[in-house]
Amino acid sequence: MEDDELSFLEEQLAGTELLACVTCGEDTLHAHLEVLEVYPVGTELLMQCTRCQTERMWMDWTPPKPKAYHN
Repeated sequence: MEDDELSFLEEQLAGTELLACVTCGEDTLHAHLEVLEVYPVGTELLMQCTRCQTERMWMDWTPPKPKAYHN
């Protein structure tokens, strides 16, 4: 596998979470579709199950990084 292919796959995997899917009844990979809201304590995301394609909201409790400001 070439470096650019490996980098692409690592980037795709970084955009997923292993979550319980109500439709599938199993823990499956869910892909990040959209950022719904950014709060000081975390980020609300729209996720899609990579197996059955159902969508759900999910809260990532990692505090967002502060934005850089230019003077």
